[in-house]
Amino acid sequence: MKKELIDALDNFKNKKILVMGDVMLDKFSFGEINRVNPEQPAAPLVRIIKENYVLGGASNVANNISSLGANCSLYCVLGRDFSGKMINKICENKKIRIMGFFNNNPTIIKQRVIAHGQQISRMDFGERKIKKINEKLQNKIIDCLRKEIKNYDFVILSDYDKSFFTKNFSSQIISLARENNVSVLVDPKPCNIDFFKGCSLISPNKKEAEEMTGIKYSNEKNVLIKMAEELSKRIESKNIIITCGEDGVFNYCDGKTDFIETVTKEIADVTGAGDTFAATLALGLASGLNISDAIKLGNCASGIVVGKIGTATTNVKEIKEILDKY
Repeated sequence: MKKELIDALDNFKNKKILVMGDVMLDKFSFGEINRVNPEQPAAPLVRIIKENYVLGGASNVANNISSLGANCSLYCVLGRDFSGKMINKICENKKIRIMGFFNNNPTIIKQRVIAHGQQISRMDFGERKIKKINEKLQNKIIDCLRKEIKNYDFVILSDYDKSFFTKNFSSQIISLARENNVSVLVDPKPCNIDFFKGCSLISPNKKEAEEMTGIKYSNEKNVLIKMAEELSKRIESKNIIITCGEDGVFNYCDGKTDFIETVTKEIADVTGAGDTFAATLALGLASGLNISDAIKLGNCASGIVVGKIGTATTNVKEIKEILDKY
């Protein structure tokens, strides 16, 4: 076990990370199936036993950072509704400092029905009524960021293409961070990739990288290099990280490449794994690790959460327990 990785994990508690982006409330309904639905025989009848609410989207990134022992602030826009209040309440319980800016959009809910360890269905609420946040609200957020940006060791922009980011707004965020020598990690949706020019690094998954570049994914090195070079040129960033699922993680840094294998053995649920990876990667880099070692920590962390049901997190203790696999 590398001493550098252990030292970095122990240093997470001293780091302050800012997460900005699209937040959602994840609702999980757990039940059991004993018979078919008499109203629709092709569909199962699920008897719900319990339900819980967890942070989703950008707020799940913040939750992962908090679970790893670091200090986290969350800039987001919430609706004035039950879901917005629930996100506020959970963040308070998790000791996440939330800067909740309000508008008339509903807070998005993603409800998943789980039975016998498997996801039976997912229902999404609120997205049809979502509108991009207006310039007045963007300026309010930028004014707050300008006062606070120096307090943070790293910024994560978590884009779920809901309402938070626009091209001009994203550019202002990145410019402020660069002026204050704060690195910015972006987890973008393909349709918004051009919003984030000048960021420090991005971490799309293989499907997103394929959509962003038009290059069909393969785990062959020459294909991954072409993908990374196209992304690097397009967003004017030297650091490109492509998460490749069971294949591992490809790292491109100013022409140099590295491929880190995954440590995942069993997959129960991939929900939120990218959020866990981004959170751990940023903390690793903020704690002084080189990018390859930070990716190793991110790989370990996401490998742990995909073995859990639902939108899950991990912690420093769990990561230390599997580091020996490297």
